[in-house]
Amino acid sequence: MDDPEPDWQPVLDKLSLLKQAWPGEPWSWDPRFTMLASSFAVELVEKASASVALALPYSWDKKTLATAPPSLRELCEDTGGLRSGQRLLAGRAGELVLIGLWWPWGNGAMITLRLGLGQYAADEAPYPAVRSLFGV
Repeated sequence: MDDPEPDWQPVLDKLSLLKQAWPGEPWSWDPRFTMLASSFAVELVEKASASVALALPYSWDKKTLATAPPSLRELCEDTGGLRSGQRLLAGRAGELVLIGLWWPWGNGAMITLRLGLGQYAADEAPYPAVRSLFGV
């Protein structure tokens, strides 16, 4: 007997909360990392941090990355590792691990948040529903 299809509603619910509170620019698709992306001005960092915490309450920086779970460290390394000021973010929604990459720009004026779903491919559930939710 086939395994039942997972219930992705907890994922969509958590990400809906983040999206509704998000102060940044419209979301786009970053195919390099199979992630959603949105940037915001550093003046909005408190609002962006509060929004992110709704779905991604765990955070590591370059100094604390060694304490992150191995699978998250590996994903972080696959995207180039962490530089000063960058953060790896994570949260759970049902059985799925949500991933965030918080990357300040070199000019110090903007920050980009990349948001992903672990190791899922772009065409693999629940990505199509998530991309629809974010309009990408």
